[in-house]
Amino acid sequence: MKKEAFHICEYGVIRSAGDYDTNAVSTLEELYLPETHFNSFYKYISQNQDDSKDSDKPFALFTKGKRKQIKVKNYVGVIETKEGLHLEILPKIHTGKTKVKEVLDETKMIFLKMLKHLKNSPFVNISKAHIESQNAFPILEVFIKSYIQEAETVFNYGVKSDYVSNEENITFLKGKLKINENLKINFADKSKFYCEYSEYSPDIPANRLVKSTLLKLMKLTSSYSNYYSINKVLSHLEGVTSSVNIKNDLLRVRQPSRLLSRYKMLLLWSEIFLTNKSFTNFKGDNLNMAILFPMEKVFEDYIAYLFKKYSDGYRIKIQDKSYFLVDSHKGETRFSLRPDIVLYKVEQQKKKIIDTKWKLLDENSFRGNYNISSADMYQLYAYGKRYAYNDDTNENPNLVLLYPSNLNFTNKLDNFIYEGDLILEVIPFDLSGTDVYHKAQVENILNQN
Repeated sequence: MKKEAFHICEYGVIRSAGDYDTNAVSTLEELYLPETHFNSFYKYISQNQDDSKDSDKPFALFTKGKRKQIKVKNYVGVIETKEGLHLEILPKIHTGKTKVKEVLDETKMIFLKMLKHLKNSPFVNISKAHIESQNAFPILEVFIKSYIQEAETVFNYGVKSDYVSNEENITFLKGKLKINENLKINFADKSKFYCEYSEYSPDIPANRLVKSTLLKLMKLTSSYSNYYSINKVLSHLEGVTSSVNIKNDLLRVRQPSRLLSRYKMLLLWSEIFLTNKSFTNFKGDNLNMAILFPMEKVFEDYIAYLFKKYSDGYRIKIQDKSYFLVDSHKGETRFSLRPDIVLYKVEQQKKKIIDTKWKLLDENSFRGNYNISSADMYQLYAYGKRYAYNDDTNENPNLVLLYPSNLNFTNKLDNFIYEGDLILEVIPFDLSGTDVYHKAQVENILNQN
């Protein structure tokens, strides 16, 4: 079935084109899907939203008048249905571009660059070459090409084999004769033996999962280059069957094994493709693929990577767990504090605490507190007080809230003064531009007092 590709940004609204006149034009904020696609997608979401908290769901359903609508939340990625809908949900990133094609391409580039630094994920092997080699730059094809390259790298060292237990009714004695089974099965045929034996074979859970993934991706890809490469990789697995129990095989490969050390990233990719397991349980029989990520986590991990890379001369802790909000309750500490980044420069005797928030601020909305939540302000106050109290110098740390820049938030806000010299800076971080530009932004934040 021919795929129809559509794009929308997070927090955008999806509507049915059938509910509006034919002049309705889709943008990255408002997407008008063909009626058949919209109805099946709406029905699917309504039936498959899990029981998690509303804030953890990737979509919200609502009606306006009698018109059904789908609100995209802060999850980004790719969804493809069996009816042929291919939907890319992109982060809302200020690129400075005006033409839709340029905005799409640069947003995808930035998103994939950030995704490379997402913790506990296989996306580290996404390269610029993967992106540039794809026609029209579809994200799913980039993911597929990354998987193929990882498989090629692994199999260049050879396909792993191991001893596999088999039970079989054969014409000669091999391994261990299973007496009870042999009596039942071969009661009337004394020429056969029901045996249990081990055989050195590549047909192990890891290889079965890889083969199943490759066969699935062969059906998903629209790229001739990827299709050809998948066929080439499959030639390494001729003696391997597809997985008949994916859940069981995944459990088996999670056991620590030196044999499979090279397979680690490849199996992480396989789990994502075979189970639609990224960061949400949005899945079902109607989906070919759903790979979704919360942008809050992607942004947090990317900023942490940049500060680790460019904070020369600083001691740095990511997700620091040193302190608790409550010193004692029934003899135990309670409510762990976990700021995203804590930086410490010995000669200055000063700490800097940075927390990242994926939210669109408006520097012109003074009465609306610039769209900063009260919870974020309380959180940073707690960090400041606790780290000052536990510091030998008893000095207040520098506090920073970091948000992505946007058209309405390009300048650092005036400082927020809690009390005394406990001060909070609210700073935009521009995700567009080069690595040199990102380094300059990090250094500028570090140099602010």
